[in-house]
Amino acid sequence: MSNEISTTSRRAWLKRVGLGAVGFSIGVAGRGQSLVGDALLSRYPELRYTNLAGNENPFGPSQKVSLAIMREVSNSSRYPFREEDILKERLAELEGVLPENILLGNGCDEILSLAGDVFGRPGRAIVSSRPTYLQLMRYAEKNGAEISWVDHDAATMRHNLPAMLQVASEPDVDLVYVCNPDTPSGTILRPAEIEDFCRAASEHCPVFLDEVYLELLPDYRQQTQVELVREGLPLIIGRSFSKMHGLAGHRVGYAIGPTDLLEKMGERKMSSLGWLGVAAARASIDDRAFHRKSIALIAEGRQRFCSLLDELGLSYTPSVGNFVFHHTGIEIRSFQRMMKERGFLVGRPFPPYEDWCRISIGLPQEMAAYAKAMREVFV
Repeated sequence: MSNEISTTSRRAWLKRVGLGAVGFSIGVAGRGQSLVGDALLSRYPELRYTNLAGNENPFGPSQKVSLAIMREVSNSSRYPFREEDILKERLAELEGVLPENILLGNGCDEILSLAGDVFGRPGRAIVSSRPTYLQLMRYAEKNGAEISWVDHDAATMRHNLPAMLQVASEPDVDLVYVCNPDTPSGTILRPAEIEDFCRAASEHCPVFLDEVYLELLPDYRQQTQVELVREGLPLIIGRSFSKMHGLAGHRVGYAIGPTDLLEKMGERKMSSLGWLGVAAARASIDDRAFHRKSIALIAEGRQRFCSLLDELGLSYTPSVGNFVFHHTGIEIRSFQRMMKERGFLVGRPFPPYEDWCRISIGLPQEMAAYAKAMREVFV
C-alpha cells in the first residue's frame, strides 16, 4: 500500500467510515464505543454498556488525525524510534524547552508509574492529596514507599496546599504529587497558588504536577507551570494526548522536566510507543481548529449535565475537566449497579465520598440517554 492516498480512495474511505459529512471538527461523531459482533457481546456482555467512567474525549480523533493514521497504516509494521525523536523535538518546541526535557510514555499513566518507581523507595514517603488520581502512588507503594495523604479542603474539594507543604518539609519525603485540575473533583487552583506551592515545596523535594486536564481550558498556556521547568526547578509536569486530543486509545503521554530526573525515569521505561500513536500525536499537535472545537463541545456537555443536576437538586463540584463529580445520596457501589442495570458504567468509588459519583462527558446522544436514566432514579 502506498503512503500516498488518492483523492478517490480517500473519499471512499471517508464515506465507508462515516466521515464524509463531518467537516473538520470530529473524527467519527456518533460512533459506537465498541466495534464488536454479537458473538463477542455474548461472551463479554459489559461491551454493551455505555462507558461514562473513563474520562475519555469521545469527540476525537479529528478528521485530520484520522487521515494521518490511514496514511501511516502500511508503516505500522515498523518501530517508531526515529519518529519518536521527531515528536519529542516538536513537543520541546511547543513547550519552549530542549528535547532532553521531554520524556515520552504510553499515556501519562506510564509517566506516573515511572515517577512512582524512581521516587517510591522503602522507608521514604510521597505526599499526595486525597482523593486524587492514584497511579503514581499505587506504583510507589509497590516499591515499599509510604504515602503521606493530605485530605483536600472539604468545603472546596481543592488541594489543601498549606497542609501539603507542611508535610513536604518532612525529611523522609522524596516527592509531592499535585493533580491540577484534579480528579475526581475537577476543581482547579489559581496559577499563582500553584506556582507559589511548587517553588516552596521544591526547596525540600521534587514536585510532580499532573496537568493532564489543564489543556481542556482555553487559556491553559497562561496557566501551565512550564516556566518553572525552564527556570531549573525540580518540577516534572505530566501531559497526555488522551483528553483534549481525543487519542486515549493510542496511549501517548509525556513529561516535561529537568534532564537528570527524566533520565532516571527513562532508565526504567517499560515500552516504546506505537507507530500509529506517534503519527496521530504529530498530526494532532497543530490541529488547532479541532482543539478549539473539542474544548467547546466538552464544556457544552458539562454544562448540560450540570443543568440536569440542578434540575434534580443534586450538588456537584465546579469542574473544569471532561467529567463532573456529583452527590447522589446513594452508596456508590449501589449507584453503579443501578446505572449498570440501565446500560451505563459510571465512576469508581473515591473515598471518603462514598455517596458521590464521577461522570465522564460522553457524546450528546449518550448524555441524553443518561439523563433519562438519571430521571428514572431521582425523580
